[in-house]
Amino acid sequence: MSAEQLTFFTSLDFPGRTTLGLGEIAERLGCTVRHLLNEIDRNAFAGLNLAAKGVERRAMRIPVEAYRTYVLSKLTGPVDLRMQFLRDLPVATRTEVVCGIYATLTEAERRSLLAQLRTT
Repeated sequence: MSAEQLTFFTSLDFPGRTTLGLGEIAERLGCTVRHLLNEIDRNAFAGLNLAAKGVERRAMRIPVEAYRTYVLSKLTGPVDLRMQFLRDLPVATRTEVVCGIYATLTEAERRSLLAQLRTT
């Protein structure tokens, strides 16, 4: 198993891949391509539109990291289950999630967070 592959919910992962098509994501998650396009439109996850300029129909490819982040954002259940999922994410994905959260904090919230981290 690749070090970059998820070890938790491996049935949802795509080991060794860099980008994914919406059809294969929809099949893996049991939803429709239309639903995924709606999620992209509401900025629930990032995609690359590779369609030629001026072409109305989208040609979407999803970076595997964006897909993993999306799955993480939809994960529900006990805290222990979510924490295990986080631990099993590749370091680069965890770093991206932490940086994204940090960017949403106010300066006071950042200072408070850093103080908490120093005591743990």
